[in-house]
Amino acid sequence: MVIQVRFLILLLFSLFSFSNVQAADLTWASKAVVKLFATQQSWSVGQPWSKNRSKQATCSAFFIKQGILTNAHCVADATYIEMEIPDLANKVEVQTVAINHQVDLALLKPVKENPDLNSKVIEFGELPDLRDKVVTVGYPMGARQVSYTEGVVSRIDVMRYIHSNIHAPLVQTDATINLGNSGGPVFSDKTGDCLGVATQKLTSAEGMGFFIPTPIISQFLDDLEDGEIDGIPSLSALFQTLENPAAREQLKLKGDQSGIRVRNIAVEGTLDGVLQENDVILEVEGHTVLNDGRVPFKKAGRIWLGYHVAKKQVGDQINLKISRDGEIKEIDVTLKPYRLTVVPRQPLYDKQTPYFVAGGLLFIAVEQRYLWGWGRNWKSALPTSLKANLGKLYGSDGLEQLVVISEVFDASVNKGYSGEIENIRVVKINDKEIKKLKDAEDAIKENKETFHIIELEGSIRIVLARDEAEMQDEIIRQRYDIQ
Repeated sequence: MVIQVRFLILLLFSLFSFSNVQAADLTWASKAVVKLFATQQSWSVGQPWSKNRSKQATCSAFFIKQGILTNAHCVADATYIEMEIPDLANKVEVQTVAINHQVDLALLKPVKENPDLNSKVIEFGELPDLRDKVVTVGYPMGARQVSYTEGVVSRIDVMRYIHSNIHAPLVQTDATINLGNSGGPVFSDKTGDCLGVATQKLTSAEGMGFFIPTPIISQFLDDLEDGEIDGIPSLSALFQTLENPAAREQLKLKGDQSGIRVRNIAVEGTLDGVLQENDVILEVEGHTVLNDGRVPFKKAGRIWLGYHVAKKQVGDQINLKISRDGEIKEIDVTLKPYRLTVVPRQPLYDKQTPYFVAGGLLFIAVEQRYLWGWGRNWKSALPTSLKANLGKLYGSDGLEQLVVISEVFDASVNKGYSGEIENIRVVKINDKEIKKLKDAEDAIKENKETFHIIELEGSIRIVLARDEAEMQDEIIRQRYDIQ
């Protein structure tokens, strides 16, 4: 009986103590969080001289000392943006100051000075720990009142940003992040500090949302101090894990050494001319690289080595310890902008798809939004030539862009080619090798011979009468409203 009483007292005491753990008062945050209304109009990929129909989107944003912070996807291709502020009668027009699509961040400011904008400013805290409780604040699903949702941190890792298709640090939480929550702050329930910016959710799983952590936000804000956005840097290389003992032994690693093998290096990237194939990266910034490519991280955790790269600025130095044929070297490498594949992983937001038209043939440099035209499962549905060149590293065979003919605008000069030559890599034009779109344009304009001879992969050959192509050019443009 005495034991039962003591147990009951202990239980009541623990419950009383738990109930008195006070959560941070975040009601003030409603004065700093705003609702964005954006009109977006992207460039057409099929007809890159024109724009698609405009659409409207709503998102969340919040005041920081540098301006108004939100997601890049909220204001991508935006033609007009307004924000709605609690207690302010009218919406305020805002404009984009800086944007980094890689990590889905944008900074805005009011178009005109407004003395009524006396909003609170949100300050940032540190990177959270696993199982820390967090609160998202924003305007989900078109809500007119600010909403608070709670959850815990369940994962911190380098993961894919849906908006950019690029891997960078993200924090996973089960706090609800619905459409419209994007761009809003995520707070520590304990300290009240802002831990990041809500950015995306995984629709294929329940309760799986993600926010951009403060180290990446700091990188973005520091990046724009010189007035230009260089983006996050990258090692611009492909790697292979070394979890197999024989693979490590063949590379002359000792028993206690671990690391990751350099497989391929993009031309003009960070490691180009510095490392080489079969080098093994043993340490990054003094952090041991494990055989799966991760480094030790926060309370016995692990994270992909790119975490220490993404936090730095383009032009910064990063220290690497490597093994080359068993010889240990330590080097400082200057980080360069993200550049990896011939077909960029990041969609071309806010810009036209590069193109030119000759003889009724529409030549383009392939980018991600063009690939999306093959539907949700576009990777498996792509034509053979596009699929074969999709993962090719920048600079492979000298390639800088993947040039294809995306459409044939039927005319007598190109008779017989429609449906036969689209979406196949252009290899040569008039004996000039095509490494980028400008090469193709120059090869056409500079040709003085009787024919334009265009060679595609698979030994496919297009022959156009040069004089006739030039004569019909304006007629074709008028017929198809090509600008």
